[in-house]
Amino acid sequence: MAGAVTLAGLLPALPAHADFKVFQPDPEPHEFALETLGDIGHDPDHTRSGEQSYTEELEYGITNWWTSELEFEQERDPGSGNPTNLSQVTSENLFIFGEPGEHWVDSAFFVEYGQSTLPNSPNETTFGPVFRKEVFGLINTVNLFVEKDIGRYAQGRPMFQYAWETRLDLGTAIEPGFQAYGFPGAIGHFPGVGHQDHRIGPMLFGTVAQLGPGSLKWNGGILFGLTPGAPAETVRWQFEYELHF
Repeated sequence: MAGAVTLAGLLPALPAHADFKVFQPDPEPHEFALETLGDIGHDPDHTRSGEQSYTEELEYGITNWWTSELEFEQERDPGSGNPTNLSQVTSENLFIFGEPGEHWVDSAFFVEYGQSTLPNSPNETTFGPVFRKEVFGLINTVNLFVEKDIGRYAQGRPMFQYAWETRLDLGTAIEPGFQAYGFPGAIGHFPGVGHQDHRIGPMLFGTVAQLGPGSLKWNGGILFGLTPGAPAETVRWQFEYELHF
């Protein structure tokens, strides 16, 4: 028991409301979208099993270089008997640098502010670049973000996190690929790799065009924990219904 407590103390806490989502540097002027995503973690160790998060989003493409989203996030901590709470209301903004294919790499800058709805909990800000490059029929996207608690209950150092997606550009209704997510810890003070959270796994990506007045984009799959700091498996999904005006 003492060893388990010691190990738990060494493991870095995940950013308070981390979404398993890869942001894309796509301009969507005058597009309105409804999005939902979520994840459920499972592990043989019940103290690391049962983490859940769910997010509902309203998105609008304000200009050809600025997309803004309003999010409502719910989460459940791992372990038995923990409730699922509305944990945060979040404003996300993505600033896109050019049209897809205009530059050697498609890029954008992401900025997020999250207002906690839980007592005695910090607010947070997350920001960083988004890059995408197509090579040999593979579409590769990387998000490199910094997350920092802010406000009265803020504590700790800025945390680094990344998201990586690669999918086959087949031009078909369903395309295969994979995603990877990592939460190494506080910048400049990463613990050993065994105490970090890294996950990777296969995904399917699809689009249903002309579904009513809009179109549906979806992706989902399973992430496998690469380190003891992550649950053994995490099932994740994402659905986005888009309307163009």
